[in-house]
Amino acid sequence: MLVVAVVAAVVGVAGLVTADRGVERRSAVVSGVPVEVVRPEGEARRLPGVVVAHGLSASMQLMRGFADTLARRGYVVELVDLAGGGANTERLPNMGDGPAADARLDRDLDVAVRHLRTLPGVDGARIGLLGHSMGAAAVVRYAEAHPDVRATVAISQGTMPFGGAASRPRNLLLLAGGLEFADFRDGAVGALRAAYPQGRAGVTYGDPRAGTARRAVIVGGAEHVGVLFQPRTHREAAAWFDRAFGRPAGGSVGIRPFQRAGSAMLLHLAAVLSFGAIASALLGRPVGERGGHAKLPLPLVLGAPAGAVLAAVAGVAVIPLGLLPVGLAGPLAGFFGVIGVLCAAVRLVRRRGREEAGGRSWRRIATAAVVLVVLTVVSFAVPAQLGWAHAVPVGPRPWALAAVALCAMVFFAGIEALCEGYGARAAALIHAWTAAGALAGLGLAAVLGLVSWFVLLVAPLIAALLVWQGVQAAALRAVRAPVWVTALVGGVLLAWPIAVTMPIG
Repeated sequence: MLVVAVVAAVVGVAGLVTADRGVERRSAVVSGVPVEVVRPEGEARRLPGVVVAHGLSASMQLMRGFADTLARRGYVVELVDLAGGGANTERLPNMGDGPAADARLDRDLDVAVRHLRTLPGVDGARIGLLGHSMGAAAVVRYAEAHPDVRATVAISQGTMPFGGAASRPRNLLLLAGGLEFADFRDGAVGALRAAYPQGRAGVTYGDPRAGTARRAVIVGGAEHVGVLFQPRTHREAAAWFDRAFGRPAGGSVGIRPFQRAGSAMLLHLAAVLSFGAIASALLGRPVGERGGHAKLPLPLVLGAPAGAVLAAVAGVAVIPLGLLPVGLAGPLAGFFGVIGVLCAAVRLVRRRGREEAGGRSWRRIATAAVVLVVLTVVSFAVPAQLGWAHAVPVGPRPWALAAVALCAMVFFAGIEALCEGYGARAAALIHAWTAAGALAGLGLAAVLGLVSWFVLLVAPLIAALLVWQGVQAAALRAVRAPVWVTALVGGVLLAWPIAVTMPIG
């Protein structure tokens, strides 16, 4: 396993080190809006420009693949952190819905477009926009109101009103993943048919020279986030801008959409695979016999999480969305906290002996806990920041991080309480059962309308974090680490991505 971890780390580092070949980057904050300008290395000509906007609960890091693709084909690209996302500390009203949110997003896009036009080497008469999800809806609105935007690419914008004029917005490409919810696929085709009633996906209508071109594409095998890393998505977007600006087609030049994110994922994998060896080195092998904690009956161990999840589903409905300054953080914290408290309470039906230190000093355990927490944060935050997400808590995010971490610690402590007395394999299955139940409960709460539907889009991230902690918890059980160490490490792991990726609201 360590060999695989080393190989994954080496390949991941190499991928990130080489990701910037052929491009130059420069970051700035313009009127409070963080931007990153990416252009071809050493290019002296005046080039067309494209502003790239992310979706809800995302940041410019998730969209860097498009900057890489377009810059290598001769564009100056400006990535932007919209209100509530990434390094932007401004509040995004109502989780991106409603007139106030639209006005805030329009303002941020206007700042980015105006800044891009003023940059040396940018042809201000040839400006395009590209956006994903919330950002896609925002760039469509902006392009409709600003006919000087020559081309727009909207990825997964969902259903929204469109006028019948094919030139508003000019030259519109609509993309959606084949595995997305129906509203996203229907939104792409519906926007095409608003201008061309008989329009079919995969066919281009209108004339790019007149600004009336429109095309809808369903990218097979891709869901809401995966569509951003599909080669076809990048080929379609690049070719669309080439045609709209009258430039020669670049084919597949510079299309490596998954290099950054894929390299980051390899570093995450290396961290997971090496965690056990690091924990063992820090804590040492426990000495003495394993304590005789009483096992809870298996039906109780399996039934308690199910009941706790149902209670948490009911409870999440009364937790205000704005309880914490980061969207969804309050309901998610409460949801996991309720499950943890109820699972831990079940442990009280049996007397429990004093927790053992496995023959280790408390100083050693405390030192190991600190190192493991730092390792967990770094192994998530550094690859994420370089590859796919802004991972530095800014603005009010540290407050949300503390609250979510506390509730997540209770959640993982509750799982460990259920696992006491069981062997390694059984404990791993109990952990998986409880985590899967929590994930299913979140889905049920979203379907019932008790929590924002957006939970369904971030469910894959939460699932990955629960699996990650499952591996770490198994490694800590193997060296008989105290429950509080496992809870501390898991709480920080689950809380950090939630606190840094959910929108400030």
